[in-house]
Amino acid sequence: MRFPLFVRHLRECLAHAQALGTLSIVLLCAPLLASAHDRERPTSASPPSNAAFEAWLKTPSEMPSVSPRMVRHTIAWADVAPAIVYENGRRMRDPSIEPWRFTVTLRIDVARAEAVEQHFGVPMEALQFSYRSEAERSRLEKLEHDKLAQHGLRVLPTSDAQVGMLEPDFQWLIDVSRADINPVAQAVLRETDRVLRERGDARPVTVRDRVEAVFRFIQAIPYETIPDLPDGKDRCGLRTPLLTLLHGGDCDSKSVLMASLLRAACLAECAIVTLQMKDGTGHAILGIRVPTREGDRTIQHEGRTYVLAEAASIDATNDGDIAPLGVIGKEWSDFLKRPYKVVPVR
Repeated sequence: MRFPLFVRHLRECLAHAQALGTLSIVLLCAPLLASAHDRERPTSASPPSNAAFEAWLKTPSEMPSVSPRMVRHTIAWADVAPAIVYENGRRMRDPSIEPWRFTVTLRIDVARAEAVEQHFGVPMEALQFSYRSEAERSRLEKLEHDKLAQHGLRVLPTSDAQVGMLEPDFQWLIDVSRADINPVAQAVLRETDRVLRERGDARPVTVRDRVEAVFRFIQAIPYETIPDLPDGKDRCGLRTPLLTLLHGGDCDSKSVLMASLLRAACLAECAIVTLQMKDGTGHAILGIRVPTREGDRTIQHEGRTYVLAEAASIDATNDGDIAPLGVIGKEWSDFLKRPYKVVPVR
């Protein structure tokens, strides 16, 4: 995960701009902090150009229509739940009991997945414009913000109005993928129902059972650091849900995919939780509104309780014995002491 970057409109640049009559604004989302000092200031001999910014504004705002290109994609996963026992409050696994086994074969429209990915993000060179008055600045900023919103990004101001923060719009990613993700969610739930029927347990299947089944499915998807694509777009280190399903993803990409599945199936309310680890790097986990159990790690937000899920974890041995719902990594178990953000999604 990449933390959003703060790029300051430095006050000394304002003084420089008053003499020149122009100022460039840059917004970035990148893994390391930078400032306007890192950018070449405009000079009277070579005033900045808005060509890249204006060209970007003219690009299509709607998702392009593409001819379907379907592929079959099989995912298998396991759940060790029937073999888990508790002795003196300790979670233990009975090795004599086999985990439940699940398999789904999905039909994925690769052309659609690629089109969504290409539409998401912003060209780096477009994140700069110059202006000669505050009125023009406000007009261009509105155009910029509206255009970013059409491509799954947004700029959040801070209290001093001197900082812009570019971040992904998680709700946009979920909404734009909902129709494509819904068949995947339904396939996972059908397979879950099949396995749970075969177990012969008379206990009714709960919402939490279904959420945990989706969670195990997510843990079967590989973890992968998201590389920069050759198109030069900044996507804040995210991959869109369908491509995450096909190729794997990092913590926030897998969290968004899991939220997409749960919301498409109308299983539970969710929130993306972004946090800062002790070394200053970023991480993302998912909060899910399900009935809590003893020992669950939860977070409170706007009067709601979310059970936390470590979507980045993977079942490398395919035996289902990995982090259960309500457990997060020890490295960031004290994340409430550091900056974090909760973003509910519908």
